[in-house]
Amino acid sequence: MNEKSKVALSSVIAATFLTMMKLTVGIFSGSLGILSEAAHSALDLGAAVITFFAVKISDKPADKEHNYGHGKVESFSALIETLLLLVTCIWIIHEATERLFYGKANMIANTYWGMAIILISIIVDISRSRILKKAAIKYGSQALAADALHFSSDVLSSVVVLIGLLSVTIGNIFNIPFLHYGDPFAALGVSLLVMVISYKLGKQTIDVLLDTAPKGVLNDVLHEANQVKGVLDVAHVRVRASGPRIFIDMEIGINRNESHRVVHSIVNEVRERLEQKIANSDLMISTFPVDVSGDDRQEIYHTVKKIVDKFPICTNIHNIHVYEVAHEKFIAIHLEVKQSMTLKESHNLAHEIGDLIKAELDNVEEVSVNFEYVKREFIAAQDVTEQNQNIVLKIKELVNKVPDRLNCHDIKIYSQSDKLTIFLHCEMDDEYSTEKIESISKAISEKIKANIRNIDSIHMHVEPL
Repeated sequence: MNEKSKVALSSVIAATFLTMMKLTVGIFSGSLGILSEAAHSALDLGAAVITFFAVKISDKPADKEHNYGHGKVESFSALIETLLLLVTCIWIIHEATERLFYGKANMIANTYWGMAIILISIIVDISRSRILKKAAIKYGSQALAADALHFSSDVLSSVVVLIGLLSVTIGNIFNIPFLHYGDPFAALGVSLLVMVISYKLGKQTIDVLLDTAPKGVLNDVLHEANQVKGVLDVAHVRVRASGPRIFIDMEIGINRNESHRVVHSIVNEVRERLEQKIANSDLMISTFPVDVSGDDRQEIYHTVKKIVDKFPICTNIHNIHVYEVAHEKFIAIHLEVKQSMTLKESHNLAHEIGDLIKAELDNVEEVSVNFEYVKREFIAAQDVTEQNQNIVLKIKELVNKVPDRLNCHDIKIYSQSDKLTIFLHCEMDDEYSTEKIESISKAISEKIKANIRNIDSIHMHVEPL
């Protein structure tokens, strides 16, 4: 067992000890505050168990039945845990209101034992949070960092319960009746805190199960990719999370006249930047050719992209068209935006972008900017590769008929309703230009669609031989 797993397992042991200790003392003393703390520790126990298994299976590769790994098991377990904890909190709140408003018994036995247990809990929580935080920083583990946050949040709730028990003890010693209500008030406070934490955890879990794109990742992908020299366009970006991993599919536009060696170098640079920016990312990057006429045109593309990147509302550039009339340039741009705008807002933004472009480039007479609001949606699909080995063999046969030295491999078939989507990798001569690669890819796609029914789309990743 490696150090990460040992640290995660020690958290499970600590959380189990605290939960059982608080539950036992809470039942025998009748303290709702301690019982609510036991529920809070149960949340941490569940989180610690999930963290332990997440760390344990994080290196387990995907298999034929689970193409994206096994991370969703963690999310499903967390959802069940959250629902059970919410039910427990509702029961504690009900009991607390019974004691506060309906004259139920408020007497608590063994408050000194209760305070001793809470003090032990605070010491253990502080110790565990420090050890987990140190390990999280050392290994860059988000799971261990979240576990450290759980234990550190326990310290605050334990202090609240301790204050409640102190008030009950003082009330007993000096016969001050209203101080007996300190325990149910503390129980209410801790229950509400746990419900807030449970709500946040539940929302995050449901987001992962529904393949919601992690917040900010899409913008990071677009920003980082557009910083790479040679990337002229970024399109069809799709992001989803599964356990600790983030899966990213994207296409980048590259000058059609670049050699395949240069294209591969650009793709690798994009991959390296994204892997450094987005931890635990799993990338699928495809390329498409962009028609660029001369160095002046290349400069225009890069300048426009640099300017558009300054506006967070703009997420992607569809097309840039440059027309030259009597040595004056007319530029038309189609932009994707992440939210709808009024005519006034879009008009002002178009003028602002146009003025910046005119200031950066020479001889630009007019800039026309059109906006399009595009919702990024995921495509629900099933991997049917194993059931369609006949199609895999047919694709290889068709590729071999193309009059070029190719090596086709890693063919995947996905089903959407009654349509099929094909993903395949092809190796070609590394001196082929983007234009020649496009021609070969087009020929392969046409052959496949002409000979195999129900093909909706074909995505080809080209690699050097």
